[in-house]
Amino acid sequence: MQWSLSRSQRELAAARTLLEGGFAAQATSRAYYAAFYAAEACLLTLGETRSRHAAVIAAFAQYFVKAGAFGPEMAHILRSLFDRRLQADYGGPDIPAPDASAALADAEHFVSAVAGWVEAHPAP
Repeated sequence: MQWSLSRSQRELAAARTLLEGGFAAQATSRAYYAAFYAAEACLLTLGETRSRHAAVIAAFAQYFVKAGAFGPEMAHILRSLFDRRLQADYGGPDIPAPDASAALADAEHFVSAVAGWVEAHPAP
């Protein structure tokens, strides 16, 4: 669990560096991965794991949003970051810097909220 949160922080740092260097698409991708690893950390508090990205996103919504640990905006952020990552990695035109900056801000919000929750709810 702690590994996933540490990885989230490293991905955020990478996203910031990439964005500052003018690599908006790559920053968007790293922003998603920061949120993804944070979502995995949440699942690990329940002893849950998933092998596919879509399954992690669905399980986060099921176990944490529907259960009331987080508001629906958190599921929306995670799904939106996933969609933006797909566009950045596989889409056509490059990602504009303001869009990458918004993705980074969303990821920072998501990771911060999840890290706070995980800290308050350690795995048994």
